[in-house]
Amino acid sequence: MFNRILFCILAVLYSSSLFAKPFLLVSLPDEQHLAIFEINTRTGELTHVRDHKTESDPGPMSVSQDGNTLFVSLRNAGELASYAIDHATSSLKHLSTIKADRDPAYHWQDHSGKWLITAYYHTGRVSVHAVDNMGVLKQEAAFFGETALNAHGVAATNDNRFVYIPHTGPNLIVQFGFDDSTGQLTVLENGSLVSPESTGPRHLATHPKKPWLYGDYEQGNKAVFYEIKPNGLLITKQILSSVPEEWPAGKGATARMTLSADGRFMYVANRGHNSIATFKIHQRWGTLSLVGIYETEPNPRSFVISPCGKWLYAGGQDSGTIAIFSRNRRTGVLSRKGTVGTGKRPWWLQVIE
Repeated sequence: MFNRILFCILAVLYSSSLFAKPFLLVSLPDEQHLAIFEINTRTGELTHVRDHKTESDPGPMSVSQDGNTLFVSLRNAGELASYAIDHATSSLKHLSTIKADRDPAYHWQDHSGKWLITAYYHTGRVSVHAVDNMGVLKQEAAFFGETALNAHGVAATNDNRFVYIPHTGPNLIVQFGFDDSTGQLTVLENGSLVSPESTGPRHLATHPKKPWLYGDYEQGNKAVFYEIKPNGLLITKQILSSVPEEWPAGKGATARMTLSADGRFMYVANRGHNSIATFKIHQRWGTLSLVGIYETEPNPRSFVISPCGKWLYAGGQDSGTIAIFSRNRRTGVLSRKGTVGTGKRPWWLQVIE
């Protein structure tokens, strides 16, 4: 029995190392395609291998919980598309396209793998669409409800019971209870968390192990730490600047933010200042401390960390390039290693492993 188990483990490792190639997708809305780059896991270098044509202008992307399906927003068309991922060839196969709502700004598949939850920027709505086990989206939504204008992100607790939708316009996070057996969202009692004027909560990310949520204030150039109470409601615990003290107040705006996979570091992109701020997360208290602020290409709307955690790629929307950074997994420090061209206006970066 032991030999059989060992053989299976070695076979998986062997096949993965031979055939599974991590790659980077870049959505280029002006050119209506996804640019595909293979990642050299040793050097971090990117090699352009092909472009994948989309039906309309691609925007935000996300990957299914099992890693086998790519979801893409077609923003002006108001559609959501899904693609099967061929990990061996870094290619995509179209599975489905559904009509949704104008400008799907962010989406995420819930932890059960049954639902795609989407926030819509211009219409201020949120939808929940069923996804079958092949990655095909169902046209009829299980839930479609109004929240507020400029809905911009989706995050959920690790137990799948609560969902959070940030809004950059009305300075609001709407807090929902989530039933993953039906796909229904229900606003919690006292479920509207309002932040000060000219803050604009934009993106949120949940700590992988603790009841902690992290986000950024778009207009405020801030990183924010929230505690998640047992009833799902958020408590704002800490707010830190993501730009230097001497940076003029109200200038520029944050964009993408994310956590490292181990939950030890938070990264926030600063448009205008053209940088990425790195924060260390205290693993006992959840509080943030600034590690450093690192220069990127102009207008870093989107960035992503490689599967191994060793590389960070930041798109320069105004330069049509990606800044390549090596990332110290122990300290969170970034070191600039190079630049590669993408095409006009890289909007969203997504790593496939």
